[in-house]
Amino acid sequence: MVDDLAIDALEEALGEGEANLQQALDAGYREMDRLQPHLAEWLAGQVSSRKDELAQSVGYFLAVTVYIAFREAFPTRLDTVDEVSLKLAIDTLSADEELRANDPSEILESDDVVAMGQPAILGYVQHHFDEALAQADDDVDLEAFDVVYRAILVEVIALSHAVRSPGGEAHEPILA
Repeated sequence: MVDDLAIDALEEALGEGEANLQQALDAGYREMDRLQPHLAEWLAGQVSSRKDELAQSVGYFLAVTVYIAFREAFPTRLDTVDEVSLKLAIDTLSADEELRANDPSEILESDDVVAMGQPAILGYVQHHFDEALAQADDDVDLEAFDVVYRAILVEVIALSHAVRSPGGEAHEPILA
């Protein structure tokens, strides 16, 4: 699990000031693109699929910072998310959303379930989405934010399952 220490290391790695932040994000994206090419390409497509600049901005920021947090938390144990693992993460979230939508007695949302396994990183993600929405005008494109938020949830699921155990064994398949 990405813990509060990894979140603190992430925030320290981002540095102070806008110029340092942009450099850290650009470097993080280049690394993610190199080490997690399938995930980076899919996230880029999701984040850029909507024309809302604020949603794109928070999506880019969170896609990169979530990756950096996992890298900080698991520097030697983070495997590459391949196409099959990415599809499984997407399908897992979709199936969970469908089950919850069809059960009126279900009080938890899919992001609550993801947060059970990754509370610190989901708290970080939700905090930044809340801040972005608070800064938005009344003319905010909630659908764009929803697409980006869902993409970040898929990223968290995929990266969570890409972490090898401390003994070096690969994580069990998502749907096993």
